[in-house]
Amino acid sequence: MVFPLVTSIVFYLYACKKDPIYSITPEIEFAQFSKDTINQGDSLLITVRFKDGDGDLGFSYSSPNPCDLCRLDTSTSCLYHPTWSLFLLDKRDSCLEFFQMPFIENNPQNPSVEGQIDIEKYNMCCKKKSTIACTSLGAGIYDTAYYYVILKDRAGHFSNSLELPPLIVRCQ
Repeated sequence: MVFPLVTSIVFYLYACKKDPIYSITPEIEFAQFSKDTINQGDSLLITVRFKDGDGDLGFSYSSPNPCDLCRLDTSTSCLYHPTWSLFLLDKRDSCLEFFQMPFIENNPQNPSVEGQIDIEKYNMCCKKKSTIACTSLGAGIYDTAYYYVILKDRAGHFSNSLELPPLIVRCQ
């Protein structure tokens, strides 16, 4: 007799479960690299999970406005570009690469969204300390790349700055 009652309560609680509610400021967390050691010149897939309370991610268009890749502290920084939404910051030189997250349509009944983003990082390279350009450091040399990922929604809210695990690059 106890079993049907417990089953009914569990079913009732599950049926009353509400859709998740997240902050309107996007949140991101690291999921995985396709590899943790990579050859210079190769591509890398970075997977990041996201949550956003109002589902205003991605832009339906992109603007050709120029922006500054290596100055984060000015209004001309690519972080403030009107249509770029996903950024990869290379800690070795403090420069950005920017990406376009797919447009997510707002759902008024349940605006909270979650999912994962795959970022394709092309042409991994070795860098000398405090230089912007890729450098040939020589065969048998390894460089350690440190990246941050930042997500920006259409309202201009920036996610947490996600520090990725170190990535080893085999120089050539």
